[in-house]
Amino acid sequence: MRIIHCTLKLLKELDISLVEPDKIPLPTEGLGNWYANLLRLDRRKCLVFTNEKSLYTFLIPKVLKANLKNIEQEFLINLSYNLQNEGFGLEVINRVMQEYQEIGFAKTSNRQVLSSMIEFAFQYDYFIRREEGLEKARIFEINKHINRTIKGALKYKHPIEALKTLLGP
Repeated sequence: MRIIHCTLKLLKELDISLVEPDKIPLPTEGLGNWYANLLRLDRRKCLVFTNEKSLYTFLIPKVLKANLKNIEQEFLINLSYNLQNEGFGLEVINRVMQEYQEIGFAKTSNRQVLSSMIEFAFQYDYFIRREEGLEKARIFEINKHINRTIKGALKYKHPIEALKTLLGP
């Protein structure tokens, strides 16, 4: 089982049961667990997902209640789209999708990831304002740009580089 650690803001919107902290697996292989946050950008709800190991991040804009009810599917569909957009092949994407066949939810626990997510939120806000709002924003391009920003938490590597290292050839 893989875990999506949700911020309190997101947990208030979700009607899900949480995995007990002592039952959270610590994956050593694959991408591992993710963190999720609910943002309000351009007066619309958006979801941000950040990988715990690589800090690879993607935004899902204009989220509705129905999207939140099916958050697992939204996560998987958008993860797949973003991996395709990054140039990963079908074999790699299928392997990643297999890793997330069973998803549980928990509260956040890693302050370093949360700190990075706060920084990402500011970056998303900036890029969306620069592109004159969510309607005109090219979300995949913004995701790509953010994942090519050097992160101190990754020993001054880019999240996309860390992701490629985790996924292998």
